[in-house]
Amino acid sequence: MLDVIGAGATAKSAQDWYDIWRCSPESNDVQKAIDGIHSEGRSRPAVERTLHTEFATSWLNQIIQLFKRDSLNHWRDPTYLMAKLILNIVGGLFIGVSPI
Repeated sequence: MLDVIGAGATAKSAQDWYDIWRCSPESNDVQKAIDGIHSEGRSRPAVERTLHTEFATSWLNQIIQLFKRDSLNHWRDPTYLMAKLILNIVGGLFIGVSPI
Protein backbone atom coordinates (compact mmCIF):
# COMPACT_ATOMS: atom_id res chain seq x y z
CA MET A 1 0.00 0.00 0.00
CA LEU A 2 2.84 2.40 0.80
CA ASP A 3 4.38 1.79 -2.60
CA VAL A 4 1.07 2.62 -4.30
CA ILE A 5 0.67 6.00 -2.60
CA GLY A 6 4.33 6.89 -2.99
CA ALA A 7 5.49 6.56 0.62
CA GLY A 8 7.46 3.34 0.17
CA ALA A 9 11.15 2.84 -0.43
CA THR A 10 11.05 4.64 -3.80
CA ALA A 11 8.99 7.55 -2.44
CA LYS A 12 7.43 8.41 -5.77
CA SER A 13 4.01 7.87 -7.23
CA ALA A 14 2.69 8.10 -10.78
CA GLN A 15 -0.63 9.61 -9.65
CA ASP A 16 -1.60 12.55 -7.52
CA TRP A 17 -3.99 10.90 -5.08
CA TYR A 18 -5.25 14.19 -3.67
CA ASP A 19 -6.44 15.36 -7.08
CA ILE A 20 -8.04 11.96 -7.74
CA TRP A 21 -9.94 12.19 -4.45
CA ARG A 22 -10.95 15.81 -4.99
CA CYS A 23 -12.43 15.03 -8.42
CA SER A 24 -14.25 11.88 -7.30
CA PRO A 25 -18.03 11.73 -6.71
CA GLU A 26 -17.43 10.44 -3.17
CA SER A 27 -15.54 13.61 -2.34
CA ASN A 28 -18.45 15.71 -3.59
CA ASP A 29 -20.89 13.66 -1.48
CA VAL A 30 -18.73 14.06 1.62
CA GLN A 31 -18.41 17.82 1.04
CA LYS A 32 -22.18 18.16 0.59
CA ALA A 33 -22.77 16.24 3.82
CA ILE A 34 -20.31 18.49 5.70
CA ASP A 35 -21.93 21.62 4.27
CA GLY A 36 -25.35 20.27 5.30
CA ILE A 37 -24.15 19.70 8.86
CA HIS A 38 -22.74 23.23 9.00
CA SER A 39 -25.91 24.86 7.62
CA GLU A 40 -28.10 22.84 9.99
CA GLY A 41 -25.96 23.93 12.92
CA ARG A 42 -26.09 27.58 11.88
CA SER A 43 -29.89 27.50 11.53
CA ARG A 44 -30.40 26.31 15.12
CA PRO A 45 -30.62 28.80 17.96
CA ALA A 46 -27.71 29.20 20.31
CA VAL A 47 -27.57 26.72 23.16
CA GLU A 48 -28.51 28.28 26.46
CA ARG A 49 -26.68 27.34 29.59
CA THR A 50 -28.88 25.97 32.34
CA LEU A 51 -26.29 24.59 34.75
CA HIS A 52 -24.34 27.44 36.31
CA THR A 53 -21.61 25.45 38.03
CA GLU A 54 -18.09 24.68 36.97
CA PHE A 55 -18.44 20.92 37.53
CA ALA A 56 -21.04 18.38 36.46
CA THR A 57 -21.72 17.21 40.01
CA SER A 58 -21.48 18.54 43.55
CA TRP A 59 -18.34 18.60 45.66
CA LEU A 60 -19.86 16.16 48.16
CA ASN A 61 -20.61 13.61 45.45
CA GLN A 62 -17.09 13.94 44.04
CA ILE A 63 -15.53 13.43 47.49
CA ILE A 64 -17.69 10.37 48.14
CA GLN A 65 -16.78 8.81 44.80
CA LEU A 66 -13.07 9.53 45.28
CA PHE A 67 -13.16 8.07 48.79
CA LYS A 68 -14.85 4.89 47.49
CA ARG A 69 -12.31 4.53 44.68
CA ASP A 70 -9.36 5.12 47.00
CA SER A 71 -10.69 2.71 49.62
CA LEU A 72 -11.22 0.01 47.01
CA ASN A 73 -7.68 0.55 45.72
CA HIS A 74 -6.22 0.20 49.21
CA TRP A 75 -8.40 -2.83 49.95
CA ARG A 76 -6.97 -4.55 46.89
CA ASP A 77 -3.37 -3.85 47.98
CA PRO A 78 -2.93 -4.83 51.66
CA THR A 79 0.87 -4.82 51.34
CA TYR A 80 0.80 -1.08 50.76
CA LEU A 81 -1.41 -0.55 53.80
CA MET A 82 0.84 -2.63 56.05
CA ALA A 83 3.94 -0.83 54.81
CA LYS A 84 2.34 2.55 55.53
CA LEU A 85 1.19 1.41 58.96
CA ILE A 86 4.63 0.11 59.91
CA LEU A 87 6.33 3.22 58.51
CA ASN A 88 4.09 5.48 60.59
CA ILE A 89 4.58 3.43 63.75
CA VAL A 90 8.36 3.27 63.36
CA GLY A 91 8.56 6.96 62.39
CA GLY A 92 6.38 7.97 65.33
CA LEU A 93 8.42 5.90 67.78
CA PHE A 94 11.68 7.25 66.37
CA ILE A 95 10.53 10.86 66.66
CA GLY A 96 8.96 10.22 70.06
CA VAL A 97 12.03 8.71 71.71
CA SER A 98 14.76 10.78 70.05
CA PRO A 99 16.15 13.54 72.28
CA ILE A 100 16.21 17.04 70.91
